[in-house]
Amino acid sequence: MSDAYLKKQFGGDWRYNEIIGFLRFYRYGSNQIRCDYTETDAVKKTRTRKKIFEQISDNYCIEPFTVSSSNIDLAKHMRSAVEHCEIRLKKKNRILDKELFENTVDFIDWKSLLK
Repeated sequence: MSDAYLKKQFGGDWRYNEIIGFLRFYRYGSNQIRCDYTETDAVKKTRTRKKIFEQISDNYCIEPFTVSSSNIDLAKHMRSAVEHCEIRLKKKNRILDKELFENTVDFIDWKSLLK
């Protein structure tokens, strides 16, 4: 496909065909990292501009942590949480793009973020 066609139809050349779901990590209570998993509601995943996302699970991953942990330990907990989600998604033939996460996980101030 030409670049002009892709830009007009889809906003540009995308790395992947389309997003069909996403993970959202958050702190729950005083000592848990949890993950929401949201996916398109379509049975057959096709290209469309009218996607409707629905939450599949609000506890797709539960990773305990200690508030007094170091940033290195908290980064390990986040890696563990992401790996757990990746294993679960592989069972559904889903691929988890971790490139941005892997490039930034060691540079995030997890202690401040999880206060």
